[in-house]
Amino acid sequence: MEEPKKRIFYRRTIRVGNSSGVLLPKYLLGAEVKVLILNPPLNIRKDILNLAGDFLDSVIGIYVINVQKRKVEVLVISTNISRSIESGNYHLDIVPINALKKSIREKLSVREKIAKAKPILNKALLFELKKGAGV
Repeated sequence: MEEPKKRIFYRRTIRVGNSSGVLLPKYLLGAEVKVLILNPPLNIRKDILNLAGDFLDSVIGIYVINVQKRKVEVLVISTNISRSIESGNYHLDIVPINALKKSIREKLSVREKIAKAKPILNKALLFELKKGAGV
């Protein structure tokens, strides 16, 4: 039997029923393949809660602002802490609620970020902030 040609294929996984799969050319049907995970999928909720773990006692809301190719921007609303955390694929801005409410009134860019935010923790606060921003 002739030696199979070793080729490397870079493919994105796709949904296949209740699972995921990798599509390969038909001529590989019946061949043994090796799948190597190059970039594991993000578990945004779990990762953010781990990063904000030290501050959770003063956190009142967590919201995903922007997700771009493995870079996630997160707004963390606290009672009194102001800090920025950059770790791996995540950028967390921890902002006190009073400062955020003032920024919403004064800055259009902050209103736009609140308008497109997705809740991780405390959906009701996000609704209230959107209402206050006129969104």
